[in-house]
Amino acid sequence: MVYHIYVSSLHIYFDQSKVRNDFIRSIVSVVEMHGDGLRVEKTNYELFEVTPLLTQKANLKIYRHVGSWEVITGEIQAALSITGKFTYTITNTGAYMNGNNPGPFYLPYSLVDGIPTKDKDTSDESSSLNRLRKIDDGHVAEMSLSLKNLAPPDQLMQLLTDYDVAVTAMPIYSGELIDQDISYSRSGMFNYNIPHLSLKPLSEFKEDGANWYNYFVPDDIGQMQEQVQAMMSDLEWMSNHIEYSGAELDIQRLAYLKKNGVQVYGAVVTGPVRELEKLTKVPEFQHFHLNRVEIWNWD
Repeated sequence: MVYHIYVSSLHIYFDQSKVRNDFIRSIVSVVEMHGDGLRVEKTNYELFEVTPLLTQKANLKIYRHVGSWEVITGEIQAALSITGKFTYTITNTGAYMNGNNPGPFYLPYSLVDGIPTKDKDTSDESSSLNRLRKIDDGHVAEMSLSLKNLAPPDQLMQLLTDYDVAVTAMPIYSGELIDQDISYSRSGMFNYNIPHLSLKPLSEFKEDGANWYNYFVPDDIGQMQEQVQAMMSDLEWMSNHIEYSGAELDIQRLAYLKKNGVQVYGAVVTGPVRELEKLTKVPEFQHFHLNRVEIWNWD
């Protein structure tokens, strides 16, 4: 009897909207800010539980926006202990052995003291462009692209105003090449691909419910400052409230962004394949990688 009263009391406390919202915010902020367009299910609160040791747990779907569809690519198992330690694992359950993840984003050459080079390691990009050209008009897709120069997010969105596409994420440069112990990969002499934060559309969790954006769209350039401020607020909240793998590096990133401002060097975009093909001709863009492709579902 005492045990049942204890368990019931736990659920009454943890089912409070603020406590539950903080857990959801932990999952969404950490996963989506490190996921290059990855999204976490935000509506199914029945999949939460609380252990006798006061750890909150959840199993949620993860998905990507391909056109107007939310394409499920896996599941996340997340846990938040009473001490604030947050852990998670992702299981890919998509229809393909590969193709769930966006391609790499390469830093602008000016950051690595390099110049554009053409070498044999561009085969993946050539394959993506060939595939894109051969897909007929009745399809939408997700594509990654890099910028040749760092730019504020609203400037990147300005480059997209003439195209019928939406943006699901932007890689942020947070000073990773300056006194930070990070790993990187390289394709060619000057093509550096580093771990990074992603600027994601705003998500808000309030006592009366949650609100979130699916995309950044060129028509909403005026809202980009609000989106950037929300990202900075989430990053600071993560640093102050939860302990997770990579938190120390994110604290350094936050300090860099507060001092230097937010600049991005690419985007994950989605839309009709012919519109994506047009983007490959924009002189400010480079390093294109075609990701998921679906039949037409664009409004």
